[in-house]
Amino acid sequence: MSRTTDTALTRWPLVVLDVSALDPAAGARRVGDVLTAALERREPFAAVLTMPESRPRKLAGAGERVRLVKTLRPGLRNRCAGLAFVVSAEVQQANAKAIRAGAKLWGCPTTATHDPAAALAWARQQLAAPTPGAEEER
Repeated sequence: MSRTTDTALTRWPLVVLDVSALDPAAGARRVGDVLTAALERREPFAAVLTMPESRPRKLAGAGERVRLVKTLRPGLRNRCAGLAFVVSAEVQQANAKAIRAGAKLWGCPTTATHDPAAALAWARQQLAAPTPGAEEER
């Protein structure tokens, strides 16, 4: 049973989650919960994640977030067609290095944009493309 019942999963296989109103640490936990729930479905999906605009003032919880990504990565590699992050151009610039390393970090294709419509279009395009590993599972 999923740890989270969420409206983010109602448009399956497109997961849409807006954590922009949360502080960064709470937003990261929420993203982790929803991605975990999506992976528990054991089906391909793509996600559009609208993230908080502010950066954490402290690195508190950074270790927890790193562990979460490491835990999610194998499942994302096998099931996730892509993660689209919606953040301002300013946040993209401040996090350019991490954004460029997104696919390696998360284990699936990633993109970042300030435009929610562009993020949705990208995620739909990723869903239409063959999912890596899908052929191996048949």
